[in-house]
Amino acid sequence: MQDDSENSEPVPQVSGTAPLPGAARLPRVVAVGFNKCGTRSFAHLFARSGHRAVHQKLPAGLFSRFWRTRKIGRIMRLNVEADRAVFHGIEDYVFYGDLIDSSAEGSFDANCLFPRILADYPDTILLLNWRDREDWIRSRLQHGHGEFAARELGLRGLANLDQLAEAWRREWDQHLAAVRRFMISRPEQLVEFHLDRDQIEDLVRRLPDYGLRGEHFRDIGRSRDRHLPAVVGRFKRWWSRHRPRSAR
Repeated sequence: MQDDSENSEPVPQVSGTAPLPGAARLPRVVAVGFNKCGTRSFAHLFARSGHRAVHQKLPAGLFSRFWRTRKIGRIMRLNVEADRAVFHGIEDYVFYGDLIDSSAEGSFDANCLFPRILADYPDTILLLNWRDREDWIRSRLQHGHGEFAARELGLRGLANLDQLAEAWRREWDQHLAAVRRFMISRPEQLVEFHLDRDQIEDLVRRLPDYGLRGEHFRDIGRSRDRHLPAVVGRFKRWWSRHRPRSAR
């Protein structure tokens, strides 16, 4: 399973779904795995189950094209830099996922802010969503028809994709180890989910208060084994590199 943050089916009614009774009192669930690890599918699960869920960026609004701070990872970083609560301004969601903010100006993955999240919101549940590491790397290299990897390569000043893949391996290993180490003292607030091995029913049982329904967990944004007509593939690759900045 994989998800494409910019080029796939949108999460339904992410900001407008009516919450379940008592949902406002439920702890936030924050996916602190990396992008390309089912984040859109988890957002879809929570949204369809009646919770406010946000995935990668705030929903488009009337003036969103003039507001550059729509990506939740960027909002989180700016809040921390200003010594505000990490979810200041976006606190009315139950689920948060795909926290990376990658653009021509820089790249920052707010999943590293998990200690600050728990300091500001102590009852938060962390969802460590992960998959086979090498499959994840291959998925990232293909993300946005290669535009994501090309951008990250330039931002990091690396010579080739092999070096980028090795950097991602180190970050993957270090991040998963850091989350698990940090959560040793509060295991009840860490939920791990391996996309290839775990069953969605396991997650439903771990979070009984959220009324999640397994049938709402869908493989969204899957590009594996999908064959597009050549002209469509060429257009999508061109559009991924030339679409207006406000559409990214």
